[in-house]
Amino acid sequence: MIARAGRPSLHAVALAGIAMLLLAAAAALPLDAPPLSLFFCPFRAATGLPCPGCGCAHAFHFAVRGQLAVAFCCSPLGTLLAVASAAHVLWTALRIAGLPYAPAFQLTRRARWAAAATLAASWLFVALRNGP
Repeated sequence: MIARAGRPSLHAVALAGIAMLLLAAAAALPLDAPPLSLFFCPFRAATGLPCPGCGCAHAFHFAVRGQLAVAFCCSPLGTLLAVASAAHVLWTALRIAGLPYAPAFQLTRRARWAAAATLAASWLFVALRNGP
């Protein structure tokens, strides 16, 4: 259900701030040099399989540069999160400005199931593409 939104909550503003920091970090930090190259995946180290979030850093890196096809190949979930982060920042800015263009979305049971299915499908894609 879509309705006209009022002012954003403190949570929405904080989430938009975090999204801006993530997008800025993805734009500024190199992938194959510290600090990002120092991180390892404990799930992959323990199981030999990629975790559901594997490839998200690369996806953010390419998505902020407009290379969405490359980002999608790294991680469909990461690409979706990068685009959603940018959209949330814009949406929150519109709500802070009080513009009538910013709709309010209700999180329904169907949306939660769709998010879970998206996570599972993305993990399956990454696991089949970058398996053990």
